[in-house]
Amino acid sequence: MRSCLHCALARALGDEADELLRRRVVVTFSRSEAVWLPIPGSRIYRGIRRLLRQAAAVGDGNTVRLNVVDLPGKAHVEVTAAVLAGAHAAVFACAFPRFVAATLPRGFAEGQR
Repeated sequence: MRSCLHCALARALGDEADELLRRRVVVTFSRSEAVWLPIPGSRIYRGIRRLLRQAAAVGDGNTVRLNVVDLPGKAHVEVTAAVLAGAHAAVFACAFPRFVAATLPRGFAEGQR
């Protein structure tokens, strides 16, 4: 099983669009390469939706900047949401494993298809 992080991100953004509009929150996202993860898409979707809700709750009327942090050699991929909240910035994150837990003793499968 492989799930696309960007597909889950697009779906979560679409499902949260009404709430983001109601709160006047603008979401920006930098282009990044597709990321495939060995976990169910529903798990990725729920994590990203939770992240969007946290950021929107703090960022009424502000911009939320989303980033996918996908560094070679890391055991996980992170999605971050940075928002300016008054005079302070808040950063929220959720991480998703690159590995299947049962195969961890054999090493990481990065780059394998």
